[in-house]
Amino acid sequence: MSVLILGGDKIDPIREVLYDMGVKSIIHWTARNQKNRCKKDRPIPVSVEIVLMLTNFLNHNAMKHYRAEAKSKGLPIVYSTRNVQCVKDEFGRTLAELGLDSKVCRSCEQFEKCYNEG
Repeated sequence: MSVLILGGDKIDPIREVLYDMGVKSIIHWTARNQKNRCKKDRPIPVSVEIVLMLTNFLNHNAMKHYRAEAKSKGLPIVYSTRNVQCVKDEFGRTLAELGLDSKVCRSCEQFEKCYNEG
């Protein structure tokens, strides 16, 4: 599973939580210095399967732009503050909403752990 994290500067604790939840690849954009680079010049990479927005570190225009792009690509979006527990809760909630038949869940190595009925 590949995740794009938008916002935040220091996300090492968040990386660890996501890796523990089965994420294999993390791309992080701080969303700073948007003046130097147009959002349209930086589309969400094709390999991304979930977008995580750290809401207290994104301006409204950036959030609106990337939310529309993610929705147009059919990508799940997780909204969270930078608090590690909040990220874990919201990410888990989003994965649970995707459900058993989700391509994102099926591709995860921890699929059996999450959906093991025994």
